[in-house]
Amino acid sequence: MARPKKPDHKSRLERALEDPKLRKQYLKEVEKLFQGPKGRPEHDKDLQDLHRAYGTASFEKKLKAYIKTYGLPDEWGILLLLLDPRLEPDIVCQAIRALCGMSRKRSPQERKGLKSKLKILSLTSKSPIICEAAESALKTME
Repeated sequence: MARPKKPDHKSRLERALEDPKLRKQYLKEVEKLFQGPKGRPEHDKDLQDLHRAYGTASFEKKLKAYIKTYGLPDEWGILLLLLDPRLEPDIVCQAIRALCGMSRKRSPQERKGLKSKLKILSLTSKSPIICEAAESALKTME
């Protein structure tokens, strides 16, 4: 006598997520939702445009537009570009805080490079706010 089949109570989504490849793709899409505006496809293009604009007259304008739309960048390399004493002190100080928060997860060489940039910034900036933020960050990194 054949056993009756148990009804499968799993939804299509649950069955699909059993496939590792589909599960990974699904989680990637869900992560984008939680990123807010930074999860949108145009974010990558805007970030590349910002990076390419570094060293040009339009950099600060593009930076302000990026920050208004997405907030401060999350990428280590872009944040390092923001350690520029010619930028607004508020932006530089935000970048310093963000970099210090990330520095624990970076390589010793990257941390050493950040310390060097902060030392130079603390010595060369005409803004006392930036100097103080850089000096304070150096103390916390030691």
